[in-house]
Order: sequence, then C-alpha cells, then structure tokens
Amino acid sequence: MTLRVLIVCTANVCRSPMAEGLLRRQCEQLAVDISISSAGTHVPGLPVDPLAVVAVGELGVDISAHRSRQLTRTVIDADGADLVLTMTREQLRHAATSTQGAFRRTFTLREFSRWAAQQPPEPGDTLGSWLDLVATTRHARDLMGDDPADDVADAYGLSLEAHRRCADILDRLAGTVARSLAVFSPVR
Repeated sequence: MTLRVLIVCTANVCRSPMAEGLLRRQCEQLAVDISISSAGTHVPGLPVDPLAVVAVGELGVDISAHRSRQLTRTVIDADGADLVLTMTREQLRHAATSTQGAFRRTFTLREFSRWAAQQPPEPGDTLGSWLDLVATTRHARDLMGDDPADDVADAYGLSLEAHRRCADILDRLAGTVARSLAVFSPVR
C-alpha cells in the first residue's frame, strides 16, 4: 500500500518544496512505496524560491517546476495523507485543526524525527499502529506555543547560505523520516 505524506510550510515556496523533493529522493533510494505532496498555509500559486532550487539542486534534487498551493481541508482530504509533516508548530496547529482526526497524524518534521528515534517502528508495524502507540503519550497541549526544537527556520528572503543550511537540515530530517517510513512500506 502506497504511503501518502503531505508536507506543509507557510507559502509552499521554500521549505516544504525542498523537504518534499529531499524526502522523495531519500524514499526512492530506500524503495519506499510513497506519494509525497506539499502545501502552504497561505499564499497559493507562487513560483518556487529560486535560492531553494539552487540549494536542493546542489543535493541532487530538482524542484524548479514546483508551484505553490494552499493547504485546505480539501487538500488534506483529497491527498488522503497518512502523515502530515509541518515545518513549525504553528503550521501543525493549522493543519491539525483543518480536518477531523488530523492531529494524530500531524507532526512537525523535527517532532516526527524525535518520536521515530524514541519509539522506532519495528518490522511488522503499520504506520497506523505506530501512530496509535505514539498517541498514548503525545498530547496537543505539549505543542502549544513556538519552540525552536520543533521548528525549522524559514530561509525565504535570506541568503543562499541560509538556504543551504536549511536544505542540509531538511535533508538530515528527511533521511530519518525515510528510514522510518521504510519500515511501514513494502518494497516497490
């Protein structure tokens, strides 16, 4: 069964397209059966940030054709996301309140990576059973407010070096996510 992942940031022009491309590459390398898309909480229809294209291009990923789209309940439902990964807690709260039952499957990228390290999925687990396990100790109240430990800083409007740092962080986190998702996905 194909896993469906939705990645969310603010405008869907920098962090989420970079994370989408990097996670796709990591999952392809691990032969994870996955469908990955992205959206932003605001401002649809913009072209991708040119510096984001350069930064992930240096890592072997082409996101130049990406166009932003806005996160809506319809997007979450139409994409049928099994997992929603956001760049910040604020975006997590936005996505988790967009449709009923979304909180259980919505994490910041950093938070998901921590959970995967703390309670690694084991062979035979499904994403749903692992999310049920995580849900026994994860509480929405713990995700109120902003926290740099959960948020990936936005490089939009900053230098190429800032975009490279962001891409490196996203690539490292995408690797952790991809290795975890490989446990849940049959080999293609």
